Amino acid sequence: MGKKIIILGAGFGGLCISNILRKNLDYTHEVIIIDKKDYFMMGLTNLWILDGRKKMDNSKIPLKNLESKGITFIHDEITKIDTKSKQIKMLHQVDHLYYDFLVIALGAEMSTNMINGFTKTNSFNLYDGESIPALRKKILSLEKGKIAIVIMGFPYKCPPAPYESAFIIDQMICNINRRNKIDVDIYFPSQLPLPVAGKQPNSKLVFMLKKQNINLFPNHKLKKIYKNNLEFHNGAKKEYNILVGIPFHFPPPVLKKSGLVEESGNWISVNKSTLETRFKDIFAIGDVTEIKINDTISIPKAGIFAEGQARSVASQIINKIGIASEEYNHILQFDGKGFCFMDTGNGKAGLIDTDFYNRNGPVTILKEPSIVYDKKKINFEKQRIKEWL
Repeated sequence: MGKKIIILGAGFGGLCISNILRKNLDYTHEVIIIDKKDYFMMGLTNLWILDGRKKMDNSKIPLKNLESKGITFIHDEITKIDTKSKQIKMLHQVDHLYYDFLVIALGAEMSTNMINGFTKTNSFNLYDGESIPALRKKILSLEKGKIAIVIMGFPYKCPPAPYESAFIIDQMICNINRRNKIDVDIYFPSQLPLPVAGKQPNSKLVFMLKKQNINLFPNHKLKKIYKNNLEFHNGAKKEYNILVGIPFHFPPPVLKKSGLVEESGNWISVNKSTLETRFKDIFAIGDVTEIKINDTISIPKAGIFAEGQARSVASQIINKIGIASEEYNHILQFDGKGFCFMDTGNGKAGLIDTDFYNRNGPVTILKEPSIVYDKKKINFEKQRIKEWL
């Protein structure tokens, strides 16, 4: 009999694995993907909407496009995962849905509500695409003052994103000849801008930011906001006119309710090479997982790692079902490698290349920004949209 593979979440990992499975399994096997959103938009698109290259209304790709590929898409929210009976419950479905294999790719939930005062008129969530057009308009209308970019806590998705936004904002206010009247300040609760990276990328990033007169405030953990003032746990108080917040990230509550997140943990624990959970035939990929490299470093929450993990899990499911596949005829181990392109404004991007499973310890390199890397970032998005949707 055919198997039923259910993927929870239609982000990087979910879209990647659903397409691989559909291409490599015959139609006696069902591939079902469930998401509470009915569209897909890469997180990096927020930055392009901010700098004016893209518009919100034409950046959302309908997930119903998956149907034309033979992948069943269900637009709903998961309310329960029963690991014993191998069933899931959805908000708008009466019946439970049975699975043979389950892949959890629900990503991370985000909230700015944990900081008093964030809901003021001049506060914006960088990771909320719907608020970016208003943020862009606000920045372009600012005559003088301070723009504060604040990282509220770790971990968060796409570690370079706050700094990319700083470069883009710097370019925006330079273009309207107000750079000497507006400060761009970045506050983060760690000593280094990128705690998951090593000396080279941090030194280079700090140099690049300071070169653009972007002010860095390390060891500043936000405590509260009031009357256009930021108060930090170290006692510092800073003024701002526009606040760009990087929100707190946490696992979807359904995971803890279903026992997939252990009492002592915050995210789903998995085998670092196979992404298997402690439950039979259940895998977890992407932002819902925590893969520790050492006491201080875990695999970052970034789409490229979810994609690599998806390929590994797809190979395992294909081989467990017993299908001969030219590309996936053996088990692929997740190798801890990844990369991302970091926008630096003025039509350039740098390349961050990583190898977290390196036998001599994690290696991360930031390569010099160039027009070439910016074009590769654009192609990166186009290729995946074309392949997945």
